[in-house]
Amino acid sequence: MRIIAGKFKGKKLFLPKDKNTRPLKDIVKESIFNLLKHSKKINVELENSSILDLFSGSGSFGIECLSRGADSAYFFENYQEAIEILKKNLLSFKEEQNYKKT
Repeated sequence: MRIIAGKFKGKKLFLPKDKNTRPLKDIVKESIFNLLKHSKKINVELENSSILDLFSGSGSFGIECLSRGADSAYFFENYQEAIEILKKNLLSFKEEQNYKKT
């Protein structure tokens, strides 16, 4: 699993080792961002936005948004192993100042 675009493009993410968390696959993330960017029916400006990443898991969606210019990301996760992986990912990207812990 990696970051697809933006300032962190190509960097790998840490993932939980068990099967209780299913990461958002790269192809799905790419499809979501293509839809948001190129759709004539959806008008979303990612730059300088605040992102809500519910059921964050490894944080791949929120970190992808930060990579693409989002101002901040709010991660919500209740599975302790996923929270530890999420923290590890955020620290590895040095984006701890752009997220809120809850």
